[in-house]
Amino acid sequence: MRRLLTLTALLVLGLPAAAASADSKLESMFQDDPRILSKDAKTRDSTLDEIKALGGTRIRVTAFWNRIAPNAQGDDKPTDFDGSNPDAYFQSQWAVLDEVIKGAAKRGLQVNLNPSAPGPKWAMSGFFEDRLNPVTNPSPVEYAGFVAALGKRYSGTYTPPGGTEALPRVNYWSIWNEPNQGAWLAPQWVGTGAAAVPAAPQRYRVLVAGAWAALNATGHTTQTDTVLIGDTAPKARATVSSVASPMSPIRFIERLYCLDDDLQILKGADAKAQDCAETPDPAGFVAANPALFQMTGYAHHPYELLASPTTPPGDPKQSVTTSNLGLLTDQLDRIMARYKVDRKPIPLYLTEYGYQTNPPDKSAVSLGQQAAFLNQGEYIAWKNSRVRTLSQFLLVDDAPIPGTDKVDKWASSFQSGLRYGPESGKEGKAKPSLDSYRVAFFLPQRKVPKTRKLKLWAHVRPGTGAKKVTLQVRGKTGAYKNSRTLTTNTSGFLSTSVKVRAGSKAARLAWKSGTKTYYSRGVSYKIR
Repeated sequence: MRRLLTLTALLVLGLPAAAASADSKLESMFQDDPRILSKDAKTRDSTLDEIKALGGTRIRVTAFWNRIAPNAQGDDKPTDFDGSNPDAYFQSQWAVLDEVIKGAAKRGLQVNLNPSAPGPKWAMSGFFEDRLNPVTNPSPVEYAGFVAALGKRYSGTYTPPGGTEALPRVNYWSIWNEPNQGAWLAPQWVGTGAAAVPAAPQRYRVLVAGAWAALNATGHTTQTDTVLIGDTAPKARATVSSVASPMSPIRFIERLYCLDDDLQILKGADAKAQDCAETPDPAGFVAANPALFQMTGYAHHPYELLASPTTPPGDPKQSVTTSNLGLLTDQLDRIMARYKVDRKPIPLYLTEYGYQTNPPDKSAVSLGQQAAFLNQGEYIAWKNSRVRTLSQFLLVDDAPIPGTDKVDKWASSFQSGLRYGPESGKEGKAKPSLDSYRVAFFLPQRKVPKTRKLKLWAHVRPGTGAKKVTLQVRGKTGAYKNSRTLTTNTSGFLSTSVKVRAGSKAARLAWKSGTKTYYSRGVSYKIR
């Protein structure tokens, strides 16, 4: 999940009208591949331990295809290699992923496994730029084989050669990562400029079909598992300057489903260009693409990065951030209606989210803004009845990519962690967002009526069951003082209104766990 260069009325802006109840469960997912997959065992284990201690319930892990496939840098596929057979791979190539999945299970953490690029060179074709070789035109057949190997290995019944017990089962899958970004799937376009024609959606369509069949064949059906498609990035550039230029998620979804910009079924030459039937056959398309219509849900990465979670994106009809999730759900609903598919509303799984901070990245938001925006983003996700998961990306800031420009060395990677990372001068030190993640606190209305009824929302993550928290308030200056005790629901959420004392100006929550007391961030308000 490297930060890309400048990650930059039927359609409803803002949140859907429907809201979740205060008893809603919003899964707390974490992703930190650099520490979980790419460091030593001690770092991996300490990272998993902290995620568990912070109240994470699931980790998202990328199954990087080229880290497991044999001869990944070579032009030739190994002779007689059956990519669908986990025993056909070098067992050493599986070792890290096996340990991550076993380590998660040991701690009671669930796993979202994301089989994705980069892939082995021999499974790609049509190279046009060296840096994009591992993501260019991946073979759907070879990718399906890789997913089948994963499905067998993590079926819950597979014991690796030399092992004494079966590996844990993985029951939560998302197919590919950010297929609307050229760094993950190329080419995105045929041609450039105004004449550019989308290319990535049709490639992703066949990748999804193969992966879906592989998962079903290995016992991972939507009756037993969560299977997601999408994992789309939030934005695109204004112009298509390269065949690898990112595509907006809305346009990507439209072409994925063989639809034009007005959600009409493509036909003729336009359909042919997207590998769709030139004569529309809605029922045939539904039958041929079960994954597009039977998936558990749609995964998306609603980053804003530099503005508040409610700030509309620059192109609000093509970009999807936390500010306009309704655009995405409305799009999905209209697509199902276009194909006359009768199913419950498709839920959203926000499988990557975070805010880049200054320090160390001078172009990012402040530390205080990161803490506030993460709490607000979670409140938005919790309130939206269609959202099932919100994932924090990362725990610890990623390191700059070696060789990047020293003036802007942070632009090549993510500094969205809750702790500082390498080369920051503060490695391992907690940012304010660490505590605000553990005890999230948000005031939906900062202007309090004369009745002094303060609306508040919170999520106390660690542990299970209802938790007692203390609301503390203070004046313009001075120390916080206890106001009252409140109780979360069994999922750790709290949404209520309380009367605060006259003259108070700010509030926070205190939560005692064992002998230690944790505090939320303090939030100011004004009594009218």
